[in-house]
Amino acid sequence: MSQTYENCMQSFCIRCEDVGLDCNRTNCGISEERVVYNAILHMLEYHAIKPEEMTACMKLKILENIRVHHSPLPAGPSSYNNHF
Repeated sequence: MSQTYENCMQSFCIRCEDVGLDCNRTNCGISEERVVYNAILHMLEYHAIKPEEMTACMKLKILENIRVHHSPLPAGPSSYNNHF
């Protein structure tokens, strides 16, 4: 299965604030699974919340609050600045 250019230009993001933490960090990744992994890693490293200590409510909030972010498409070949 091939991906379209538009699919390659999207990322998934979640904010700590959306999970109920007093933190302005936004975790992003190329897939929902990667965002969940990055969010759990961030919670462990910066908030001292171990994965086994996470409540079902926190896990559900992570999954519910993942958002798709679309990067703008380039206007055309002239928008690239490759000079070889």
